[in-house]
Amino acid sequence: MEILDVTLNVAIKAAELRAKYNLRTPDAIQIATAIEHKSDYFLTNDTQLKSIPEIAGVVLSHLQQRL
Repeated sequence: MEILDVTLNVAIKAAELRAKYNLRTPDAIQIATAIEHKSDYFLTNDTQLKSIPEIAGVVLSHLQQRL
């Protein structure tokens, strides 16, 4: 895990995601950061965020069910 700054590119991408998917600002910033830094997955407990096509969303509670 790494803590990253919100850059101008992240802010712009977050605004685009927020408008396109009606996301809350914190969710949009987190997803935009993951996209901009080319993360393989976005880990979340919010099943709605899994449906963002720009990044592969993984719902943590779904992983627990498999264990």
